[in-house]
Amino acid sequence: MELRLADIAGLLAKGGHIPLLGLSPFPGRDLWLDRVLTENPTFSRFEFDPPPFFEEWAWRRRNLALARTFWVPKLRHAGIGLAHIFYAWTFEGGTRLWLCHKAGIPSVLSIHNAFPNVQLTPWHERLTRESFVSIRGLYAVSQSALDHFISIYGAYLRDKTATQVIPNAVDVSRFIPSPDIRHQTRFELSIPQNAKVIGSIGRIDEQKEPFHVLKVFECLWRCRQDIFLLFCGQGPLEAMVRAEVASKPWGDRVRFLGFRKDVDRVFPALDVHLLLSRQEGFGTSTVEAMACGIPVVATNVPGTRDILSGCKAGRLVAYKDIEGAAVLVNVFLDSFEMQFATGQIARQIAVNHYSKEMWARRIERFYSEVSNLR
Repeated sequence: MELRLADIAGLLAKGGHIPLLGLSPFPGRDLWLDRVLTENPTFSRFEFDPPPFFEEWAWRRRNLALARTFWVPKLRHAGIGLAHIFYAWTFEGGTRLWLCHKAGIPSVLSIHNAFPNVQLTPWHERLTRESFVSIRGLYAVSQSALDHFISIYGAYLRDKTATQVIPNAVDVSRFIPSPDIRHQTRFELSIPQNAKVIGSIGRIDEQKEPFHVLKVFECLWRCRQDIFLLFCGQGPLEAMVRAEVASKPWGDRVRFLGFRKDVDRVFPALDVHLLLSRQEGFGTSTVEAMACGIPVVATNVPGTRDILSGCKAGRLVAYKDIEGAAVLVNVFLDSFEMQFATGQIARQIAVNHYSKEMWARRIERFYSEVSNLR
């Protein structure tokens, strides 16, 4: 999320605007923010961490009073002409949006997940009705994310609010098919060059269903022993997944790579990328795999289906269909011709629809439309 924020800030800076970055605290935020500000001297830091009265239920009345007393005057004096507020989850962003509204600052929203449908409480209804008056436009990273957001908040949006779908971007000049990288990465990981490699790239958490990935791998292991599995990422379930792998006879075929900045060197080493999430906002790893010419097998869930439905860059499988996923993966592993042809199509789709250049043009059009609304 913070990477997308920096990309948008950079695009706005090129247009002559002065971005203020007001990020909530997260592990490593200060180091990351210091680096971004050093690399982008036109950016400024804005400490904006109000007590949550929309996202959290406990102490909401006290938090609202404190936030209104302190943050509304501070926002008014900051000289902000437009606030871009990120919604990563159903209520996340509501506090900031309401405070900006009270400070007289118009806003745009970006929606980064397909939220589960919820019934707003009278408390949330009142705050939403007040703050949504100040929204000039919103965009979502997928049609599913937009549809889910509209199903919850659509009744509160003004008729003339600009709404668009702007998928996340991938650097297609960095994520590329490369036999040399494939060879080098496999060598570094002690994986035979002729082995079949399945990758699961992303956070090791409940949303990504890593234990489903292990079940698929076990199904494949029963009929072939030339396979390896890569987990690239970190997360709260990592220790449990490692323990499960250690108990299996095929445990020596699984590699845990942790967090890697050079994930563009991991994808080319794969034969198939496997994403069995219960939901996605967009599915960046899917497009990164596609850009590297790697076929994708993924669950038919919001976010991922927006990318793969109706195209030939991979295959969709029902959520929790372990055997079905294993069959689809095996089809690619058994046919180099199908794997290669699918990878070529995937690469072309990534270049044509998800490049940074395409994303930048869409963002610029969105802001141009928003700037004409009052």
